[in-house]
Amino acid sequence: MPASTLRCCERIGLIASDRERNGPRDYDAQVLERLAFVGTAKQLDLSLPEIAALLDVVESDTCTQVRESFRPRIAARLREVDARLYALQRLPTRLDAASRSADQCPDSGTQCRSECVLLRSDACDPARPDRSGIRR
Repeated sequence: MPASTLRCCERIGLIASDRERNGPRDYDAQVLERLAFVGTAKQLDLSLPEIAALLDVVESDTCTQVRESFRPRIAARLREVDARLYALQRLPTRLDAASRSADQCPDSGTQCRSECVLLRSDACDPARPDRSGIRR
């Protein structure tokens, strides 16, 4: 784990270290266990506040309570990832439509106005018909 992550975890109270003045940090077995948990949770793309909340549950509650706390967080995160993947899957089509729209911008030495196709809200809509009336 990078030193910057260790310092961040220490700063927000996820871990603590023993340290001599100007000496290296020394972590006990419990801290190393917490760091392993943090590392795994980060792989699930959980935020540090979510990780801190889960650590509190893990260290104070039963396995059943941990499971009941963990499940909704993971389900919510999965919904977020699904939504982001959906948006990313649509992005190439939108970028292509935006590129075609940019080709329709007029050559002008004046400030871009409402006639500029990129300023219209439908400029990146791939279902929008072009000027010829043909759907793209």
